[in-house]
Amino acid sequence: MRLLTLNLLTCGATAVLLALLALPAMGVLGGPRAVPAADTRIAPAADPRRVFGAYVDPWHVDDWARAVGATPQAIAKFESFSRDRTLAGWARETRRRGIRRLFVSWEPWAPVPVAFGLDVQSRPQPGYRNIDIATGSQDRYITRFARSLAAFPGTVYLRYAHEMNGYWYPWSRGSTSYRWAWRRIVRLFRLAGARNVRFVWSVNPNLYDPAGVWMRNLRRYWPGRRYVDDVATTMINFGGTAKRYPVARFVPRLRALRARFRKPVILAETNTDLTGRVPWLRDLGAMLRTMPWIRAVMWSQLPSRSKAHRPGDGVLDWDVQRDPAGAAELARIVREGVG
Repeated sequence: MRLLTLNLLTCGATAVLLALLALPAMGVLGGPRAVPAADTRIAPAADPRRVFGAYVDPWHVDDWARAVGATPQAIAKFESFSRDRTLAGWARETRRRGIRRLFVSWEPWAPVPVAFGLDVQSRPQPGYRNIDIATGSQDRYITRFARSLAAFPGTVYLRYAHEMNGYWYPWSRGSTSYRWAWRRIVRLFRLAGARNVRFVWSVNPNLYDPAGVWMRNLRRYWPGRRYVDDVATTMINFGGTAKRYPVARFVPRLRALRARFRKPVILAETNTDLTGRVPWLRDLGAMLRTMPWIRAVMWSQLPSRSKAHRPGDGVLDWDVQRDPAGAAELARIVREGVG
């Protein structure tokens, strides 16, 4: 009996020892264990003093941030009424990337191919005219859009019908009905509970106009203080042969917007010609340091309609992600807006 017990114990110990010796071999045969990839994302600043945004889709914002060396605190896009949809998926992905601000340039039209020219582009479109919106033709879509944005857990800057003081968009026709349409939209958003939406009244600087003419024209479209949260302007140096605009050319317009309307100011589309981009961006940063009431800068290198209509313009579709010198200046602007 003792011999049987001893044999059983010996066999059991041998089996355990063999199993332990086999573990390293199993690891070798099974291959190396996967090591989680390092997270190389650059987190956006949660509460910047000046918001920096970029017109880039949220699925590629991490690539943009790694290339430039700074992450936008807002994601911007254009959206037309004719698409008749909400931005739920886009907003959801933006939030998943840790970004808590959206900037939407919301256009009441069906976009016209640039090849058709300015005359066709600027024609009023039935169903999307100011008077149509003012009298309720788009209420159902607007309300659905408002409820979708209300669900976003962050701030939404809504830039409706921008550059109305120009001549190249159909909503420039009829300043009175423009004001009516604007106010109706604000009321519908408030009824939908979209308290996180800030309404951005965004003009064109029209640097070719005398200052007095420019301001008189703007005032025709002003919806009133109760209906506007931020005032904005486009700030693009088109370059080329006729539209080379140094930063200093925009300064009087920006100061006039601030003085007249007493609202925070946003640079709603910001870009510059490839030629001279580094000193221009450096001057932009210097200007921003003197204007703390500019609360947001939106960087855009999307295809420009203006470029298509004016072939003499410079190169605006250079990519800051592939330009280390330009990226360094832009990253500096982002960082300075955080502190």
